[in-house]
Amino acid sequence: MNIRFLETVVWLSELRNFRMTADRMNITPAAISSRISAMEQELGIRLFERDTRDVRLTTEGRSFVDGARDIVARYNRLVSDITPPETVEGLVRIGIVPSMALIILPGLMAKLRQRFPRVRLSVTTEASQIITAKLERRELDVVFGFPGPQIEKYRIVDLCTLGMFWIAAKDFPTNEGPLTIADLMLHPIISYEIGTRAHKRMVDYMPQNAFEENVVHYSNSLATTISMISAGIGISVLPPIVIQNELRQGTLKVLDVKHSFPATDYFAVYLENPSSRLSPLVASIASDVAAEFCALHDDAIAVHW
Repeated sequence: MNIRFLETVVWLSELRNFRMTADRMNITPAAISSRISAMEQELGIRLFERDTRDVRLTTEGRSFVDGARDIVARYNRLVSDITPPETVEGLVRIGIVPSMALIILPGLMAKLRQRFPRVRLSVTTEASQIITAKLERRELDVVFGFPGPQIEKYRIVDLCTLGMFWIAAKDFPTNEGPLTIADLMLHPIISYEIGTRAHKRMVDYMPQNAFEENVVHYSNSLATTISMISAGIGISVLPPIVIQNELRQGTLKVLDVKHSFPATDYFAVYLENPSSRLSPLVASIASDVAAEFCALHDDAIAVHW
């Protein structure tokens, strides 16, 4: 029995599928089966119940996996502690929401190139619920956005809080004094995609039934939303930090609204049993990058805790 065999048990318990476990460990399903059989024979217990559709831990298997997971985690920490930075290598699959891509990615990649030049990134930019689902399916190693509802499954690292403001095209008519929500509802609204966390926050902000009674457009793309606002199609809520060029050029403007929209907290998230031993490293570096970024801006725009 060795650390790779223990990792095999942990992954099979998580994925519950020989083919998926084999893909994750870059070996054949037959090799996975052979490792499990060898361990069961050595231990004298059955770790998994198998049928044509599913793989399930036995009672003894659940107890064994708890200990195996701890051993694998401690081994990974040990390797990380003694490995020279210049020899650390591997691919880290990152999922990131569009607003964080503008803030985190440039600094993250620069720091990795400087400190860990052999670490490679694969980046997926999608809405939060999509990348969180991919994280849970082990298709991603770490996400920059928001955790799912079952937070006990995750390791969560604070990144930053971004201020959220109502944004309009340059020629949007404004009166003296701040706008009310009723004033906003006189104009078409560009909402985030239905089902997203951001969409729910907009619904909660508006009066009851406001989305049913007013003109509301939907967009699942940050770039598309910015283009729609610039074209005068409607107004929307965005973090001003992602439209600095448009604000400087005067194509967009921040509206003065009496009832402020709540700021948004962002996190680096990976699973308790991470897909990659590099996940904690990348999450920690992302937090450092976010702190440096926020230090350059007013707290109402971006702040690191």
